[in-house]
Amino acid sequence: MKIKNSLSLRLSIRFMIVVAVIVLLLSSGFVFSLRFSITNRMKNTLMDLTDLVCLNLTQRTPPEVLGLPYFLTYLVYNANTNQVLNTNDPFLPRLPLTGGKAKRYHHANYYADGDLTILYTCRQLEGINNENLIVQTSVDMDRDAAAEMVREIPKIALIFALPILLISFLISLFITKRTMKPVKEITESAQKMSSTNLETLLPISKRNDELDQLAQTFNSLFESLRKDFERERNFTSDVSHELKTPIAGILGQARLLKRWGKDDPKQIEESLDLIITEANSMSAIITNLLQISKLENGKEEIFYENCNITSLFDRLNKEFSPINPGLQIIYNPNIDINFKCDIELLHQVLTALISNSIKFYKNKYEKEDCIIELDSYLKNGQVFIIEKDNGPGFEADILPHIFERFYKGDKAHKRSQGSSGLGLAISSSIIKALGGKIQAQNRSDSNKKGAEFTIQLPS
Repeated sequence: MKIKNSLSLRLSIRFMIVVAVIVLLLSSGFVFSLRFSITNRMKNTLMDLTDLVCLNLTQRTPPEVLGLPYFLTYLVYNANTNQVLNTNDPFLPRLPLTGGKAKRYHHANYYADGDLTILYTCRQLEGINNENLIVQTSVDMDRDAAAEMVREIPKIALIFALPILLISFLISLFITKRTMKPVKEITESAQKMSSTNLETLLPISKRNDELDQLAQTFNSLFESLRKDFERERNFTSDVSHELKTPIAGILGQARLLKRWGKDDPKQIEESLDLIITEANSMSAIITNLLQISKLENGKEEIFYENCNITSLFDRLNKEFSPINPGLQIIYNPNIDINFKCDIELLHQVLTALISNSIKFYKNKYEKEDCIIELDSYLKNGQVFIIEKDNGPGFEADILPHIFERFYKGDKAHKRSQGSSGLGLAISSSIIKALGGKIQAQNRSDSNKKGAEFTIQLPS
């Protein structure tokens, strides 16, 4: 894996940037808070010392004998004459009155060797020896030890921040590499997979974390793809088999006619009938496969219109009863259910179900008294359509496969009575295209044998 494309490296760099921002913000906040605290303390000290100077002046005590701290400078002068009466710093400038507050004053290049930055307060005292006195006190902030310490903190923080960032980067890189190791293993396993090698599953660490859930999701997907590929391979094989049979019949009859049947009208007639039958069988298979493909790809046009379930049952009864002696289609003619649906597609599904019931009944029983029961009801905004028969029902090993393409319900899975095994597969695809579901089971009625299909459609 290239370093510049490493997810671990990107995560580590982002983590380092986040740590840098946090360190910067915390340092700035700390310096600001410390500076504010020191400045506030200096203001309080300055105000207290100023009160002391003023009090002793009113008591005629000279400031020089007050024992003031070394860092405090003061200036006492006459407000009328500007005559300096006392000071411990002759270079201190006269500044405006502060109104009882402490203010910051800065003058660049005031001294030959630097700037003047002081915190000062200036008051006017009246009535002392009939003079108006100005008392000005200040603290040199550039030379105060606490202020010096505050100014040094950012430099110290910067010096220590660099190794902190480097250490945090290395630690985060180590952690992310260990964390991303399962991803690397998953990637390597996925690179080894192909359409012919989907049995290999992605590794799972059994920690049941997000990566395990991702691997399990992909494993489920690969298992589904494997089944799809297997089903498509079987489908291709089944298509080849289904088309091979009619083609073999057509070729056989064509060779028969070419060799011996040219002068035999009866043989010509029989061979042509068989060729037409096999060609129709091939055409039906191809047509059905095209319809399944359109339905599954969403290309089949669906025309929604008002559908009355009783009218649909009447139509099915009229179509099947005349051509199936002994067939009984039983339904309640007073069912009043109307819903939006593609009538022709739904009719095709019910036709396939009824045809399937008749075929398997006749294959099992010699007597012709097949009974088809149709029913419908509404529940929770859904239309349910039931088709039942009195045939042999489904065997346990057949039931899970009846909606698969080319699956025929006999154990030999051979072509019989022109069946290609696509009717129920098409029915399932149609119902899904209509937004519904179809299920098959053996009849749930007590003491009754047969198959039961349930169609569920939105109303």
